[in-house]
Amino acid sequence: MDAAVSYPTVLLGLGRFGQEVIGRTLQSLEASSPLLGVLRCEPSGVAAGLQPLLEELLRAGRGSGERRDQRLDVIAFGAALQGTDEDLLTACEQAARLLAEGYGTMFPPDRPPEQRTATLHLVVQVPALSSPRASVVFARLAALESWARARPVFPLLARIWVVSQQTAAGTLSSEEMVSTCASFALGMVASGLRTEDEVSRRMAHPARDEGLVSFVSLASVELPESRLRTYAAARAAFDGLGVLVERVQQPGTDATLAMGAVSALQHDRWLAPFVEGQAAQLSRRLAAELSRSPVDLPAEIRVGPLDAPEEIRANHSGLFKPASVETSPTTVDQARTDETFRALDRAEAEVATAVEQGVQAVFDASLGPSSGLSQLPSVEQGLKRVIAQLHDEQTQEDATLRKLDPTQPAGPPVDPHREELEQALLELPSKRMALAAAAALALAVLLGVSFGVLSLMTPATPPGGTTLSSPQLSTTAPPAPTGFDWREALPWILGVLAAAGAGAGWLYFVGDHTRKEVRRVLKLRRDALESLVSRGGGGRRAKQAELQLVVRRKRARRGAILALENAVARLHAVRHALLEARDRKRQELLALGVTPAAEARLDDLGPLIGAGGLLHGSLVPPELISRWIASRREISEDRVWADRLLEGAWPEGGLLEDVPCGDPERIAELSRRQVKPMAERSVMDDQEAGAQAADVLRDFGSRMGAVLAPPCQPLNAHGDPVLGVRPGEGFVIAPSAGRDTLDAGLRDMPTRLPIIWSPSKAARVIFLRTWEGITVEEMSRGARATPQPVVVPRGAR
Repeated sequence: MDAAVSYPTVLLGLGRFGQEVIGRTLQSLEASSPLLGVLRCEPSGVAAGLQPLLEELLRAGRGSGERRDQRLDVIAFGAALQGTDEDLLTACEQAARLLAEGYGTMFPPDRPPEQRTATLHLVVQVPALSSPRASVVFARLAALESWARARPVFPLLARIWVVSQQTAAGTLSSEEMVSTCASFALGMVASGLRTEDEVSRRMAHPARDEGLVSFVSLASVELPESRLRTYAAARAAFDGLGVLVERVQQPGTDATLAMGAVSALQHDRWLAPFVEGQAAQLSRRLAAELSRSPVDLPAEIRVGPLDAPEEIRANHSGLFKPASVETSPTTVDQARTDETFRALDRAEAEVATAVEQGVQAVFDASLGPSSGLSQLPSVEQGLKRVIAQLHDEQTQEDATLRKLDPTQPAGPPVDPHREELEQALLELPSKRMALAAAAALALAVLLGVSFGVLSLMTPATPPGGTTLSSPQLSTTAPPAPTGFDWREALPWILGVLAAAGAGAGWLYFVGDHTRKEVRRVLKLRRDALESLVSRGGGGRRAKQAELQLVVRRKRARRGAILALENAVARLHAVRHALLEARDRKRQELLALGVTPAAEARLDDLGPLIGAGGLLHGSLVPPELISRWIASRREISEDRVWADRLLEGAWPEGGLLEDVPCGDPERIAELSRRQVKPMAERSVMDDQEAGAQAADVLRDFGSRMGAVLAPPCQPLNAHGDPVLGVRPGEGFVIAPSAGRDTLDAGLRDMPTRLPIIWSPSKAARVIFLRTWEGITVEEMSRGARATPQPVVVPRGAR
């Protein structure tokens, strides 16, 4: 609870002047309070507007637990010459009747004046009391005074405070009149001094024999606390948003960095299902089967050296089938085709999901709440590069699509290496010729080996004329051998073996050599058919399947381009939102009279604080205020503050659903937190500001004795001066913050007034003097004017 407001208090602005006073008062309040209510209305609408306000304030007063008796202060502001003759009376009567009917138990109306705890103080702005228009003022105030004296339904009106436009200092402007009334409200009920004797006596009901009219003369030097807080929050937001705008408006980055920023897209994998993925394979396989392309291709090519062409055909039958055969589709084929289309539809949906997930991954990785949006230019450039790449691929697909145009005449059927294979088979030597050649070779080898071995086994004959004498060992000859003679058969056995080996070897060598070309062509044919089958076969069905895949790729790619373009548009929206938020804060500053400088501490706050006047001025020079406000931020570094601001104003659904900093209320809330340290200390705690304030008080206070004077000297019926109650007594309200320096300045004033040190941190010094207990008739005599005839007031009893 704000200690500056002690009791439930209503500030009531009647008509245009009263509403201006309320606005000025709110500009100078250092904080809101649950015990302070504000109502701006016409006099006829007091009851309707006051009732709900009283309920809330009195409930807050009961919940404070600090006081036993309930109290209520209502301070109404109005201009005596605005509206009709009965406007002031109507406002007071409606407020009194509301208290009587709704709160009579809480505020008993029959209490004596000194015990009444509900008061209405009417602060009335009047022209110079010596002017001809003053007679209307006196008549209206006299009617109001007569109503109050005639015991209304509730004795609510305590005093009528007259604030004259003509003072000893000269004629006040309307702006100064508004400032005077606002300072009265601030000093009496919003400085934390409501319970002080000097204030509480003036806020109490007068004694029965006292007049209701009082003069108040007031001067002040202060700072508009509320306006300064508004400026500080707007300037903090402007600085933080300025950093964010600068980041997102950085020029384009290196292409490598740009593509790295969007690497999470994985865009090179998006169309894989329609290139070599499962959906593409399923489509092409079906096309190959519908084209009756051979799918039972041998994994290994085996051609023996003696295999005849018929055997080769039988062993590799799949390679001798046509690559495609045009047939009419069956019901099963149609069902499989439908299933394939559904698989393609699912794949297309998966591509769209992958695109969406990729974009989300990029935004999560590079443009999250804690990213500070520093990579937004890189992400934007990377997305644009991917879009351009996809457009190039679309152009290439258009060329492919034209080649697959079904309206163009079909070319010859594709049947790779078929003729070459048939030719290779025709060129194979016949099996009979090979066997004959092998037999001839074997016979030659048989004879050659056999006779060669025989010649080696036959002994050589001695030459003629040579006689060898040999000893006679025995005269008996050995017996003749019986059975098979292996020596005689050996040459023929060796010959047969050699002939068999030579024939077989010749057959293998020649057969393998002559079939090498067949094997090569068979492998080429097999590989070509495998490739052809993997691409859907070689017929019309394959072309249709490839056309379908191209169409699907183009459609999926078009969807990806649209998704990426939407992502780029979101980035544009983010940049626009930040620019708009920054410009909005700039307009707020301009509306306060401040043109943002390069740094906050260099701002000229003179137009915001105001030039002052005869009775009102600034307590501290503007340049000191701007430097002090710039130093009272929770986060001193703009870069870090911008990051916190972005995190706090991040959209709940992310950048793909909303923009950051798009809620002005959220920005304002975060900015108020950023300048919260302003409320923790007073500018008077600053040594330099305190010294400057003391100098201002010396200069300002030297003039106060002459200007704080009543608008006239009231006279009684005999023409003698009427002193009233506390004639000319006054006091000074000054903040306790910076008391030492301010006290020095106040002591140098020629006219010494008692000083009441306020617990409020607001940089506000109010000089106030009052003359109380006067009647309207005494005032009119003093002003040398004749009051209008008094009309019997309404509501008297």
